Order: sequence, then C-alpha cells, then structure tokens
Amino acid sequence: MTIAFLDVAITIEYVSTAISLVCLPINILFVYILFVERNRPPYNTPFFRLCIHLSIADILMELFSTFFFKFPSFGVFPSTFYKENWSVVPIAGMQYLGHAQAFGIIFIAVNRFTAVHYPIKHRQQWWTPKVTKTLLLIQWITPLFFMAPLFSTDFKFLFSHNSGSVIFAASDARFHKNYFLAMAMVDGILINLIVLLLYGAIFIRVHTHVVVRKPGELALRLALSAFIIFICYLALGVCSLLSALTPPPDAWVYRTMWFVVNDVLCNSSALVLLALNRPIRKAFTRHLGVFSYQGVSTKNHNSLLQAV
Repeated sequence: MTIAFLDVAITIEYVSTAISLVCLPINILFVYILFVERNRPPYNTPFFRLCIHLSIADILMELFSTFFFKFPSFGVFPSTFYKENWSVVPIAGMQYLGHAQAFGIIFIAVNRFTAVHYPIKHRQQWWTPKVTKTLLLIQWITPLFFMAPLFSTDFKFLFSHNSGSVIFAASDARFHKNYFLAMAMVDGILINLIVLLLYGAIFIRVHTHVVVRKPGELALRLALSAFIIFICYLALGVCSLLSALTPPPDAWVYRTMWFVVNDVLCNSSALVLLALNRPIRKAFTRHLGVFSYQGVSTKNHNSLLQAV
C-alpha cells in the first residue's frame, strides 16, 4: 500500500471516530428520552421498546470498539494491554454486541412488516408485552452462543499506528478461518437477505395497499430508513467477508473499512429517527429545553410513527 493510501485510511478513521464521539451524547439522550416517554403514547409501543434496546446495543458497540480497538491502534493504549490471558475478550465482546445489533435490526423489521401487512393482529394479538419481552431476551441472550466458541482459543493482536487498524489472529489458524468466515456469511448474507426481503415486502404493501394521509411522504420515510439500515449492514457484511477471506497479516485495510462503516451504523438509528420524525424531534428538543411540553398528538402522528 502507498503512503498516500495509508494517510487517507487513517484520516478517514480518525474523522469517523471523532464524529462518533460527538454523536455519542445524542444517542444517549435519545435512549433516555424514549425511556422517559415509554409509558406515553405513541412511545409505549413495542416498536419503541425495540428501538431502545437497539440503540443501547449501538452505544455499547461504539464504546467497546473505540476503547478496545481504535484507541490502541491510535497509540492511546499500550499494545501490551492485549498480551494477557484475556486477549479473547475484545473479540468476544465485538461478536456479542454485533449480533445483539443484528437481532435488534431483524426484530424491528419484523415489527414493521406485521404492522403493515397484518395491522389488526399486530396490535391486538401478536405484539403483546410478553412477546416483546421474549424477543428482547433473545436479542441479548442468543449472541452468547455466537461468541462462546471464541473461548476455545487464544488471540494475538498487532496494532498498526501507521494505518490506524488492528490485525488479530487465533492461535488455531483453521479455527480462525472457519469461525470468521461463518460469522461473515451470517452477518453479510443471511441477515441482509432477511432484512431486505422484509422491507421489500413493506415497500410493496405501502405502495399498493396502505392508505395514509401522505402516502408519498410515508413511502419516502420508510424507504430512507430501510435503505440506511440495509446499506450499512450490507457494507459491514462485505467488509467482514473480505476480511475473513484474507489472510490475517493482509486484512488490515478491510478492518479499517469495517470500523468506519461500524461508526456509521452505530449512529444511524437515533439520527435517522430524529431526522425523519417530527414528534420524536419535538420530544428531543423539549428535553433539551428548546420547546415547552405540549404533548404529542397520537391522532395525527401515530400512523406515521408506526410506519417508520
């Protein structure tokens, strides 16, 4: 790789890290607002319960990846920090939080799918508090099974301060290749395919059947939200696949790309919902003290919020 390419890569990662840290308070405040408003319509719906937990996973992933991978790459932490017996913990943590995000994305897509295709059963039968709690337990417990195999081996880390990236390799080369290739296929192919099919079905239904006050605006909001989520996960999956297919010593460039895309993904949920939904923006600014509280009209905004 040329020196110019290295300079561009490290600059992009520095910029994405700085922007993510600036956006972190916004994400935290977003979760706080949804939590405070959780018993007030329309925020007392399963959709916003799922949003809270997805945003928590996003925040934890951003903090974890920054402190355990980026800062050592930037020279903030000494590399000896990763030469102890617990070297598997950073990798396991990333796998756990990444799949917690993935399940959150899938469950939100399923929620939107049932809301559009089966609105009556969606409200009255399927999305009960018990079902929502069960899905949230699945979101946080199932990733444990994805990261469990990692504890059967050790990892070695090599931090490149020139590229701002990190290379890690399991002591068992065969395990390293098989495990990360399998995870890359799950994240990059299976999850993206599921989300794409669900949102594709939503778009078709909204375009041909659903009657709302502003159908064009609703379709645009749905399309933009789904597009950002899908593109982020698609790009993340491509980086994961390329990294898994590349020998560890040569995989640094894909790891750098992965961390940049991950920064975008971790900040997309809160920012997209704030950008595309006026009631959420009003609640956000009200808690900042910009506007006084006048309540949220569920009559005017419920259908729009339910469609995001």
